[in-house]
Amino acid sequence: MSAAETARRKAGLSKPEMQILISIRYEPGRTVSEMRDSLGMTVPTFARLIGTLDARGLIAREREERDGRRRTLVLSDAGVTLTTPIAIVLRERLRLAFRTAGPDAVAGTRLALEALAK
Repeated sequence: MSAAETARRKAGLSKPEMQILISIRYEPGRTVSEMRDSLGMTVPTFARLIGTLDARGLIAREREERDGRRRTLVLSDAGVTLTTPIAIVLRERLRLAFRTAGPDAVAGTRLALEALAK
């Protein structure tokens, strides 16, 4: 079992809950609908998961500046504390994978990711 999986289980989070938290960590301030769409979740599922994370005090929903009816998602202090060790493990594993793959593979991966992001 990976270190990230161990940390997820220790925190008592489901895989989709952890996916949401990590997504919010790396893209804070996205609206609820933007985050839901990017993760490919249905409205009821995402609403249930967000409600659970909110009840646990791991996220905060803030009013969007341009449109006060919309809510953006950010991690609470507890959410940052919970996700930090997992993010460190993931970053280290990515670093090792890139080191193993070599500079040409890394350059190719970056080009592919940039093309996907356009």
